[in-house]
Amino acid sequence: MFYAKLALGNLRKNQRAYLPFLVSMLFLVAVNTLTQIIVKNPGMRKLPSFMSAMTMFNFGMVIILIFSVIFSLYTNSFLLKQRKKELGLYNVLGLGKRELYKLMAWETGFSFIFVTGVGLLVGIVLGKLSFLILKKLMNSDTGFVFQVPLAGIGFVALVFAIIFFLLFLVNCLQILRTDPIQLLHGGKVGEKMPKSRRLLAVLGGLFVGMGYFLALRIESPISALLWFFVAVILVIAGTYLLFIAGSITFLKWLKKRPNYYYQTDHFINISNMIYRMKQNAAGLASICILSTMVLVTVTTTASLYFGQQNTLDSRYPTDIMLTAEHQSVELFTAVAQLAEKEDITLSKGYQYTRTNGLLFANQAAGKWSVVNQKQDDAYNIPTATMVTFLDLADYQQLTGRQMTLAKDEALVLAQKGPTNFKHLKLGEATFKVKDFIPEFADFKKSEGVTDTYVVVLQDWEKTIQPLLDSWYQQADFAAYRRPQAVWDFDFSEKDLAKRHTFGVQVQQLVRQNFGSSTEGFTGESKDAQRKSTMAFTGGFFFLGIIFGITFTLATALIIYYKQVSEGLDDQERFDILQKVGMSHQEVKKVISSQILMIFAFPLLVAVIHLAFAFNMIRKLLLLFGLTNWHLFLGVTLVAVVIFALLYYLVYKLTAKSYYRIVER
Repeated sequence: MFYAKLALGNLRKNQRAYLPFLVSMLFLVAVNTLTQIIVKNPGMRKLPSFMSAMTMFNFGMVIILIFSVIFSLYTNSFLLKQRKKELGLYNVLGLGKRELYKLMAWETGFSFIFVTGVGLLVGIVLGKLSFLILKKLMNSDTGFVFQVPLAGIGFVALVFAIIFFLLFLVNCLQILRTDPIQLLHGGKVGEKMPKSRRLLAVLGGLFVGMGYFLALRIESPISALLWFFVAVILVIAGTYLLFIAGSITFLKWLKKRPNYYYQTDHFINISNMIYRMKQNAAGLASICILSTMVLVTVTTTASLYFGQQNTLDSRYPTDIMLTAEHQSVELFTAVAQLAEKEDITLSKGYQYTRTNGLLFANQAAGKWSVVNQKQDDAYNIPTATMVTFLDLADYQQLTGRQMTLAKDEALVLAQKGPTNFKHLKLGEATFKVKDFIPEFADFKKSEGVTDTYVVVLQDWEKTIQPLLDSWYQQADFAAYRRPQAVWDFDFSEKDLAKRHTFGVQVQQLVRQNFGSSTEGFTGESKDAQRKSTMAFTGGFFFLGIIFGITFTLATALIIYYKQVSEGLDDQERFDILQKVGMSHQEVKKVISSQILMIFAFPLLVAVIHLAFAFNMIRKLLLLFGLTNWHLFLGVTLVAVVIFALLYYLVYKLTAKSYYRIVER
């Protein structure tokens, strides 16, 4: 019981060192409990986009678990540094390393019991609140109800039991490798004068520059998906190298400027930082990366949530879209009768015949080769192009324009893609581009995943069908040879529930009475898809909020830990300075200047990272159907302002903590 009482006494008396550690661990337990409550909820299986939602939340759960392990080790290292002198004193007074291990075991056990018990309770309470928010964001039905999964709670307890055991082993290893004298002075060990590592600084700048280059040069959303993580790794590595090596070079450059260096606040700040910059720089780089993660996560998920209507409009240009492999009068009549029965007024309808969207490999402007092998897809083609063919009669009927075309002439609408070509080469066939036509009917200019064109040729039977027959001779591509009869229309109804019901009824009508998409019949409804879109974007936004809060609090805790650690190191230095005449106001001015200099820079670099990543993120959002980059820009600016305000608040609070430590 001696060690148990001693451990409890240590926890009570060392609140300044232990409390931030316990709070951070408690927070991690609560966040993991929250994700388990969501992932294990039976209502998740009743969502319209069940598989997408589960994949998304499982991915988030794994990310938070990995982050929990890394951040636990990080916070424990700060705690151990502050306790080295205490442990060294115990060692000198007669406690051997074996006894210190026992003491650490009791302290770790008590910490685990407190953190896990309170953390699980807080997680359940926050889970109830967050559940209501998630239910609102995802617009889920009544089947999505709050429950506490015992298996999930047990899993969180087991994970943190393993984490605390890992921390115990790390602490024991540190004690084993350190003699008593080193323990006594371990909390005061500063950094030696670091060397200017210009090569590493140049390498860091090169890595960041390469990451920026990739982000700016990406044109295709598919390429953005493939190269995104490469750019992220380059920027992270470059950021750490620049902070560690570049900051030292910069401080030494300032030291060589007498007019700047020999001022009270500048002299003290630069002298303090230059000796401990190796340790400072790694922490500041971590703050920068976490800040960037917050901004990227929140802006991306918030843009998808607030851009739901834009996503729906880009994917579904009209309210209802019907397709059949031939002019199906029965299908169109059945839908019209359903609308009349439900008192729905149809409007703005388009009826025409087109091909499927056909995939081509873009060899050059206007020179496209046919993709007719099963293993070829957009991921294997450097630049893919989607082409839809219409005949002249349908084009004239849709636009009201009277035109003539020769057999070797074509009209081209570039929905997305270049228009700097006068001839169009489709496989072995070549057509003269008579005119580039403006958007019409369902075919609007937009940003998509690939270049997209609509090509109007003279006649279906004499021009388009022979091309299709020659291109797609394999049985696997038989559907591409057949024309698609299309009927797209809007309908006037303001009640969202009634719109959704009618959309679902149309889809069921097509599926039950005519056939599935594999049989050539499809019925799609914008309003029927609205609910699943809300479920996906709402869940995604909720994850963004959880990640954003997690990374923001992690950033705040790192800043706080650094200020406490630096304050304890600087306490004796400032004590001497005050004894020789420095006033409280001068001390406070120096502290504010030092903290502002240290912590404003990571935020500035994080905003620069976000600015260069803007183009790549915008391309990635196109994969989700979000084409409104102005909305994304607005959300980004709002997120930066809000995060900067939170960051400033943390800066002010940590400056006060630092000042209270170093003040006499």
